[in-house]
Amino acid sequence: MNGNSYFSAQIFDTDMRLLQVIPFQYGDNSHADDTITQWVQASQPEHEHRHDVRRKIYFDRNDTTKRDCVALGKAQIDEN
Repeated sequence: MNGNSYFSAQIFDTDMRLLQVIPFQYGDNSHADDTITQWVQASQPEHEHRHDVRRKIYFDRNDTTKRDCVALGKAQIDEN
């Protein structure tokens, strides 16, 4: 491991439908949280402060390999 922090993310609704895929990118946990929060904030009809939005999000982190992280960030959203 070279010491770089990186993440990718998948955002689901409460029915576990995949809404958004955040592709592989470099950044630590706080950057991942900010990126996810910004997407959720932008998708809402009314603006809420980011701290209020964060309280409504469940963040689940997995320690994994870079290869798995890249694959997670390439997931496809089912349009059905």
